[in-house]
Amino acid sequence: MDANFNAKILNFRMVDEGKYTVYRIQLTVDTYTWTIERRYSDFDAYDVQRFTDRKKSFLPPKKRLGNKDLEFIEERRMELEKYVRALLELEVWYQKQKNVHSLPLLSAKFFDFHQYTKIKCFT
Repeated sequence: MDANFNAKILNFRMVDEGKYTVYRIQLTVDTYTWTIERRYSDFDAYDVQRFTDRKKSFLPPKKRLGNKDLEFIEERRMELEKYVRALLELEVWYQKQKNVHSLPLLSAKFFDFHQYTKIKCFT
């Protein structure tokens, strides 16, 4: 994946009367843009698979109490955005070292990169 890319968490919304929060992530590769939604638990499940050595993980930590507070959610949104950007940079760097031009399947699925290929194929 040699393309220019960007990731931004645009906003968040509370679901099921505030039971959980969904983050809206905009991904851009070259001129193609798509949006996905992920819960913190989705990030956590991905991170556990991606970083089996938990010491290497840089996912913002879980918070059991006060995780519905809007100020906390906004702070988490910013931290998750840093996480997503750093993760994509890491994946691209790692793949370049191996002279591979695509993301690992786990990351490609998490970020719905099939959306990128669909868009690219129809343009």
